[in-house]
Amino acid sequence: MTEQPLIDGPVPVELVAIAERHGQVVAAGDNAATLADFRPDRTGQLLGSARLPERLVSSRLLRLEAEPDGLVAAFIRYTAADGCETVLRSRWIKLDQGWRVTQVRNVPDTPPVMAAAGPRDDGLDRPHWEGLRAGQVRIQRCAPCGHWIWAPQPLCPRCHSFDLTWPVVEPTGAVYSWTRTWQPFSPELSGHVPFVIVVAELVAAGGRRLLGVLCDGDGASVHVGQPVRGEIDPAPSVEAWPVLRWRLT
Repeated sequence: MTEQPLIDGPVPVELVAIAERHGQVVAAGDNAATLADFRPDRTGQLLGSARLPERLVSSRLLRLEAEPDGLVAAFIRYTAADGCETVLRSRWIKLDQGWRVTQVRNVPDTPPVMAAAGPRDDGLDRPHWEGLRAGQVRIQRCAPCGHWIWAPQPLCPRCHSFDLTWPVVEPTGAVYSWTRTWQPFSPELSGHVPFVIVVAELVAAGGRRLLGVLCDGDGASVHVGQPVRGEIDPAPSVEAWPVLRWRLT
């Protein structure tokens, strides 16, 4: 007997069979049928939004949740031949053509690691990245005049001194600006969209502004001035670098 999916809220009855069939065609590698389920004006975005393992052998609809604005979220677990399991959340919307996928992502949501993460070619910001590796946030500062500097410079823009230091600062501040990214502009973003990028203004560093991805940003309500705290995400490999994330507090 097939285990029935959990239903949360007023979910249209017909969507259960539609979402189950969608999972089956994805697992079967039926690209034409998969694309037919996508919202026509978002096909390119949706194709790169989720990441699945190769050689899928089965799917199972776990849950359907009614959401605001008439959307319904379907959580489908896919199993590969090696036993690896991946859960995707697809959001469905009712259009004139019928129910269509308007958003899809891997769950749980995880922030992306950009391929460019790490010191610049000129090495000016290397102390900052070495600080992250040591679990610290370090910002450049002029020793003679005390001016905080970001992005890093070879000399102080205020007094022109070359005597620059890299003190540890408390990674707390406020949202100066932010944006939510829906498009997987590069391969490493696949499986992570949407995500939120925040520019945070650090109180302890003279208001210098650092950019980072927001932790747990999927569905987060973000506004300018919200307090944030930095968290250091460990490097995924020996060759890679840790990165600074922001979390709403």
